[in-house]
Amino acid sequence: MGGGEAVGNWNSMSSNKKILLGIGGGHYVPRHMDIILKGGVWVGHLLSGYSLPMEEPIESKGEKNSNNIGGTWKHAIKVAYDATVEGFPGGEVIAHIDHKSFKGWQKKAIVEYLGEQNIKIGKPGDFY
Repeated sequence: MGGGEAVGNWNSMSSNKKILLGIGGGHYVPRHMDIILKGGVWVGHLLSGYSLPMEEPIESKGEKNSNNIGGTWKHAIKVAYDATVEGFPGGEVIAHIDHKSFKGWQKKAIVEYLGEQNIKIGKPGDFY
């Protein structure tokens, strides 16, 4: 804008094609920000935990899985992923889950859903 060198222009020919899709965390998503600042990765979307409402299913004899957990969390993840893919053509979108911000059943459901959608899940070291 000021006539200087452009910063933050995506190019699919870039050597770093990793794009972070952050799932969970608080308002400032510190665990995802650590990856961003240390890894120099591109950022797609950061979905804080409170933006992923999940309704715990009534206890039953069956296991909890992503199909019986209500709320808009699946839709939020899918829309964020699709928009990230569209915004970074040719990039490798990798989801990073802030495990400490979810209960066990929530983490399990999110991981299961990401697998169903063929969305790659990464650990911090996968981004450096």
